[in-house]
Amino acid sequence: MNVPWQSPGASRAAVSPRLAALARIAAEVAAATTVEQLTDTITEEAAKVMGASRAALAVREGSDRLRTIAAHGLTPSEVQRWATLELAERSPLTDAVLTSQVVTITSRAELLERYPGLGDRTEGSSVTLPLISRTDGSVVGALGFRFDGRVGGVDPDELWVLGVLSDVCAQTMLRLKAEAQSAARAARLEFLADASQALASSLDYRQTLRQVASLAVPTHADWCSVSMVDDGVLRTLAVAHVDPEKVQLARELETRWPPDPDRPGGAALVARTGESLLVEAVTDAMLVAAAQDEEHLRVARELGLQSAMSVPLIAKDRVLGVLSFVAAESGRHYGAEDVAFAEDLARRAGLAIDNADLYSQTRRVASVLQSTLLPQDLPELAGWQLGTVYRQAGRTDVGGDYYDVSGLDDGRVIAVLGDVMGRGVDAAVSGSLMRSAARVLSTQDPEPAALARAMDRFMVVEPPTQMASAVYVLFDPSEDDIALVVAGHPPPLIFRDGRSRFVTEEGSPIHGLGEVPRVSAHCPFGAGDLLLLYTDGLVERRGESIDIGLRRLQAAADELFTAVDDLTDLDDVLAKLTESVSDPDRQDDVAVLAFRRVM
Repeated sequence: MNVPWQSPGASRAAVSPRLAALARIAAEVAAATTVEQLTDTITEEAAKVMGASRAALAVREGSDRLRTIAAHGLTPSEVQRWATLELAERSPLTDAVLTSQVVTITSRAELLERYPGLGDRTEGSSVTLPLISRTDGSVVGALGFRFDGRVGGVDPDELWVLGVLSDVCAQTMLRLKAEAQSAARAARLEFLADASQALASSLDYRQTLRQVASLAVPTHADWCSVSMVDDGVLRTLAVAHVDPEKVQLARELETRWPPDPDRPGGAALVARTGESLLVEAVTDAMLVAAAQDEEHLRVARELGLQSAMSVPLIAKDRVLGVLSFVAAESGRHYGAEDVAFAEDLARRAGLAIDNADLYSQTRRVASVLQSTLLPQDLPELAGWQLGTVYRQAGRTDVGGDYYDVSGLDDGRVIAVLGDVMGRGVDAAVSGSLMRSAARVLSTQDPEPAALARAMDRFMVVEPPTQMASAVYVLFDPSEDDIALVVAGHPPPLIFRDGRSRFVTEEGSPIHGLGEVPRVSAHCPFGAGDLLLLYTDGLVERRGESIDIGLRRLQAAADELFTAVDDLTDLDDVLAKLTESVSDPDRQDDVAVLAFRRVM
């Protein structure tokens, strides 16, 4: 390809000493594994070989800016002056990039004539070469050398040597950039995987977002913050930095100088518009515009902010908050690819927040429903020990199993335990209606057969569920008797005289089949006897006959109930029973209710 430094007058023989040095430098540049190695070689060693007093290497940043990444022979003030250059600002470096041509200056007079704003007081000449990609011919930066005390045009041989050096520099920079981009993409994918795992591991999204912010530094940001919209106000939830003192400083800054929610920029703008914001380079003018007073400006400048991006946390077209990345001491500058990465993370975080919020709402609904399914506390009944266990399936903390216990004025006790079809909130609604109906109907006639028939009629007129099983028990201590109806439900278990047996007399179909005959079974029940009522979740396991579960229950009851006396906490005993008998996979709700006559 024709490059701007090629010259027909160049004689390689005349520049052989420089070529030898160039070969060594070019090899070092080509073998560089980091940008730092590249820049040190170019600006330090090449400047010495070429006899240059000063050297600068600048790379294109975005579409309208250059950033100086290495310099040799410049004073601290000059380094600061040339740290960034707008392409609209006339200089040899910017002209070389815009024109793709070598820019040569033969004297101070020519420099002042072409670039009056530079004001260099030292006589000399300079040459600035564009760094051109061999792939597409684009200009990726510029390399400039200044020769103090040397006046006149650049020797063609010298220009050829410098051209080869700048070409090697350009291709090496592009290689390192490609390698860095590949590594960055791999790091982003790894980070997204870690962040996704963190977001999925907990339904406490506030704590999870704090963890995500901490994961982001220092690999992807020097600062990372998460702000959430709360009653229309954007409030900071988390700030992360590798230095805890700087985290504290950020909090103090926000307290002392609260951000203006109406200012045209920053996280507040992202929250209002739902659109990402990229600041490729934070300029001093931006800091001045955002500062609320001189002290605020001084502290902001000390932070050394370089680049920033903010992306919205969105779920179902609603902005939930803002995720911000800020680069400072690392010197990194964000671009479009970084914004895409941040938006990907924000989408995942927004989904996690929405799921957590939905779960919280479901838990609140479940809590209300739960109070309608079960008594707040079992009643205190003289002469009785009562115990209960309730364990739901699924993730809503509520199911379709229900029970109720109440005492009558004549000393008798009514107990109802049932199970509706399904699970979760829908089953809970049905179970709540069944429990309420049973409580009301029991006040009309507590006898189990009459109550079961009344529930059949209720299911015909206004069925809350297609089918439901239940057991109804009426304890009569004065007669040492219990009357019960089992409506398609697992058989109650009676424990007396050290042995257990299932009550299987007078079983009847489940509710939901219309009005069917219901007959109460009677069993003796005296002091020291124990009756266990339970739902099928206690004894059923997938792929196993229920008979096996019933035998498992009876064996556990014989072992655990033998040691029960008047001082035993039945809740503890039932908890152990449930743990040893029920399905570890928790495929179904479990309700267990125990009644014991005190000796």
